[in-house]
Amino acid sequence: MTNDNSVRLQGKKAIITGAGSGIGRETSIRFVQEGAQVVLVDRNTEGMKQTLQSIQALGREAHTIQADISKESQIQSMVNTAIASVGDINILVNAAAVLIRTQQTHQVSEAEWDLIMNTNLKGTFLCCKHVIPSMINTGSGSIINISSVSGIRGAGYSLPYGVGKAGVIHLTTMVAQQYTGNGIRVNCVAPGLVDTPQSRGSTASTETFESRIKTHPMQRVGTPNEISNLILFLASDEASYISGQTVIIDGGERASAQ
Repeated sequence: MTNDNSVRLQGKKAIITGAGSGIGRETSIRFVQEGAQVVLVDRNTEGMKQTLQSIQALGREAHTIQADISKESQIQSMVNTAIASVGDINILVNAAAVLIRTQQTHQVSEAEWDLIMNTNLKGTFLCCKHVIPSMINTGSGSIINISSVSGIRGAGYSLPYGVGKAGVIHLTTMVAQQYTGNGIRVNCVAPGLVDTPQSRGSTASTETFESRIKTHPMQRVGTPNEISNLILFLASDEASYISGQTVIIDGGERASAQ
């Protein structure tokens, strides 16, 4: 364990997808503060610009790459560009995801299924696939996939989202089985309700979001900063003996429901 918590990622090179908002944005800012060279990845260029501005306001810099993670050619290009910019990658955070409220199973359209699954599950797989060779080159690495408690208990408001996030958990287990022996740690974070634009949008109304707060055991929901604390720990050498795990971070909500 390092003694200097201000530079826990000193010298590390990280790719963070979904860096344009929410958990991805907060994690990007936190990683830069902890000494990492960060490559911001998102298909939302305006969101990435805002994240970069927050980083620059701290007197730091980061690289930005626009990419749709559901497209393999774009992921290949993104990874090649990132390596050319910062060198071999030590950390990958797969935070990019889409959340769309859908109808019941018999009413879910193929387009809705494909959009959610191609981004949330296929996109996470593609990023792992193309970053892992760089980590093998260095003999070490840390991959943190962002799932959701919806991948554990289900998501009645969106079948494709719940199934996709369950897939991310199993993907994490399989990749850890295959690459932990190469010095690459692979873990998963499963947040409960977090106060992000995506979460607020998925609840369909401010009233619905506020009602979730009232029924939460902590009488509040999580913040992106709290999730980034866990991601930072798993990315750092402090978590050097942790691989193949899914960590639920939901303020005790799931435990209270059991």
